[in-house]
Order: sequence, then C-alpha cells, then structure tokens
Amino acid sequence: MPLNSFHKKIILKNRLAFLFVLLFVYVLLFEFILPINKFLPKPSLLIETFPALFSDYNLLAEMTITTTIVYLSIAIGYFFVWIFSYQFSKLISKNIGLFNNLRLFKNFPAFFFAILFAFWFGSSIIAELLFASAISTFFIVLSFMQIATNVPSEYLDSGRSLGLTGKELHKNVTWKYSLPFIFNELHRLHYYLWVLILIYEFIGSSNGFGGVYNLALSYNDLSAIIMLGIIIALLIWLGNSIIDFIEKKLVFWKV
Repeated sequence: MPLNSFHKKIILKNRLAFLFVLLFVYVLLFEFILPINKFLPKPSLLIETFPALFSDYNLLAEMTITTTIVYLSIAIGYFFVWIFSYQFSKLISKNIGLFNNLRLFKNFPAFFFAILFAFWFGSSIIAELLFASAISTFFIVLSFMQIATNVPSEYLDSGRSLGLTGKELHKNVTWKYSLPFIFNELHRLHYYLWVLILIYEFIGSSNGFGGVYNLALSYNDLSAIIMLGIIIALLIWLGNSIIDFIEKKLVFWKV
C-alpha cells in the first residue's frame, strides 16, 4: 500500500531522530570516553580526514569517475531497453524458455562478474564502463521481460478496442504498464551497481572510489575508510532521490 505524505514525514522524522541518537552516542563514547581504537576513529579525527581525502587521495576526480560510470551505465541500459522494448516483447512472447534461462545468471554472486570481467579486460575506465553498462542492460532487460509476460489481458483488449495494434499497442499499454515495475527494480540495480563497481575498482586498484579504498586500506587509514563509506552512502541516497524524482515525472499515473 503506497504511503501518503503524512506517513512519509513521520518515517523521515523517526529516521532523523534515530540517526541523531546514534551520532550523539558515537561522539560521547569515542571522543570523550573510549581511548583510540581500531574499531571507530574519534569524531574530531574523522572531520579532519574529510579535506585530507581531497588533497591526499584526489577524491574529487576519483568520485567523478565512479559516479559517472554508475549513472551513465544506468542511463545506457534504460534507453537501450526503451528503444528495443518492442523487439524484446516479441521475443519473449515467442520463447518464454529463453527468459527463464537468462534468469539463472541472477543467482551468481555479484563479485563473480566483477572479478571475471576485470580478468578479461583489465582495469581501464572504458572496460569499467562497458562492464557496468552490460550489467545494467542485462538487469533492466530481465526486469522488462518479467513484467511484459504478465500484462493483464483486459489492458491489451482495451487497447485493441481503441484500434491500437503492433508497436502502438506496445508503446501505450505494455511499456507504460511495465514502467512502475522497472523503476522499482532500478533502485535495486542502483545499489547493485555501486557494489559491483567498487569491487571492480578495488580488485584492480583502478581509478575511482574502489581504488581509493584499496589505497586507504594499504595505509591502514581507518578514518579515510569510514569517511569514504559515509560519502558513498550519501551519494547512493542522492541517487535514489533522483531516480524517485524522474519516476514521478515519467510515471505520473502511478498511485
């Protein structure tokens, strides 16, 4: 059941209150009570680390690389499926077994594909973008195929009664019916891609957030590792907010 704006505000307030309590406990314990340890750094040290990430780790350039690859690959996958959605719809209607066979690849662990692709093509930025685009396209294709096989017959019959056939029927019924589901899956893909790209960059010591993580780990820089996690979490949250905004513009009929 969709949440109304009032319930969303309550949830947001509860989350902010929870985060504030966690922050208060963290500052109290690790800044004033507990000694320096290997679990969490002092809050003051964490704050000092933030500007150091940009000067010592060249974070701005590395952040630009990773975020560009993640969101460009999502855009490539979405527009590819949008352009060829009619062909995919026809293909799945004639060969449902193909869809079931392709779904088997979703059972493989995420890091398997990152390691395999890095082994094949190395750690260049172009190879990283190709890898992310391939994963994104495959994920969105499977998501579309899954919903395209379950369009209610009454929707299709209503479209035909209005004289829609072929591509017009697909454009106005099948594709629009699938959009809410696709955007729900985009949130999963969004997080999935972040994990895969970080793994890909980490194991290849390449440019990007993953490469910075690799370097910070080699220096035993706990503060940098924690601060990177906070920055990435904020970027993922911002990305989800952008996806929600685009969904509201494109899927304006969604309840």
